[in-house]
Amino acid sequence: MKVLIETIKNRKGYKHFKDENDMNDYLSKHSDSIANYEILNEYDVAVEETNEMLQSFIDDCETIHNKLFWLFRQHERINEKYSLKLINAAGRLYDGISAIKKCLR
Repeated sequence: MKVLIETIKNRKGYKHFKDENDMNDYLSKHSDSIANYEILNEYDVAVEETNEMLQSFIDDCETIHNKLFWLFRQHERINEKYSLKLINAAGRLYDGISAIKKCLR
């Protein structure tokens, strides 16, 4: 089990325990220096980390999407074989961004 522990000096950190008895022993032994603790559901932590990673993907995709459109607009006379491919690539990125945003809702 994962526990977030805050000391009386406002330091915070995670501590892993085998079971509740192990946690209780630790908390009893160090009760004079512990101000607060919170037992974390590891599933919630994994979901939060996944959401942060998905948000990072969205940011990266939006950057690439904007760069593709910038390239297309800067070079309006790009060879037609490139212009269609650039527009399609930007569209696929936008679709990917939309799909990832739906996962975050």
